[in-house]
Amino acid sequence: MVDKVDIVMWTKNSSKLLPLVLKRIAGVIPSEVVGKKIIIDDHSTDNTVEIAKSMGWNVYPNPGQGIFDAFETALKLVSSEFFISVEHDILLSKDWWEKISRHMNNNKVAVAQGVRASTNPILKKFDEYIIERTDEKSKNLTITIDNNLYRTSVIRRFGINVHDHAHARAVLEEKGFKWIIDRSVVSGHIRPSIRYFIEHDYQMHKNYIGPLNRRPELLKNFKLFLFSPFRGLHIALKKNCPQILIFYTLDRWVILRAYLEWKPKVES
Repeated sequence: MVDKVDIVMWTKNSSKLLPLVLKRIAGVIPSEVVGKKIIIDDHSTDNTVEIAKSMGWNVYPNPGQGIFDAFETALKLVSSEFFISVEHDILLSKDWWEKISRHMNNNKVAVAQGVRASTNPILKKFDEYIIERTDEKSKNLTITIDNNLYRTSVIRRFGINVHDHAHARAVLEEKGFKWIIDRSVVSGHIRPSIRYFIEHDYQMHKNYIGPLNRRPELLKNFKLFLFSPFRGLHIALKKNCPQILIFYTLDRWVILRAYLEWKPKVES
């Protein structure tokens, strides 16, 4: 039974999405179980901080940069036995708390999450395809850290690799804990347009490339791009959505381009 829970979020220039996202959180998670509401802001230049404070959240500056530093900072501030992480572009499903919190009745569950599908109708079809085909062999396709409930003591003990969710899950399972993905709980992933999604995908991959993973990931993404027209056609036919063929091929290209353009940072 989850009696009290802290909520954490990381933001960066999130003013357009934040009011809607925070309002949904307030409507989904009962106020009587909510402890701290923590936002770690990554040096926003818009009025993200002012909006968050006006809606009752405590805002702290990210001492570093990016999600890894934000997650670690938030974890230090958590004081409840359980905590939730919600990203700034997620609209929690209205049954999220009711269903996800039940998983924590099992003491061996370290993390429980739902899945998400885009708010854009074309991207939603693609996300639905991924969710539908997920099984134990492909379970990592739907693993995220954007609508999760955690057992704080376990996460503090073993940590979470926010850049490699699959590895983080494998570590917890190796230690005898479970990371539950409940596919019956589908939250909204705010994606105003396909262009927005593709630009976000490009930037995300470019930010996370490192010298150790660049070569193998470049080769993997080159192969994925080569076969993307065939995969895109397969998904388009399955979901009766021809636009997926163009979207999927273009998305695989911009991800590959991120790896092709990567250059190591020059230390000053």
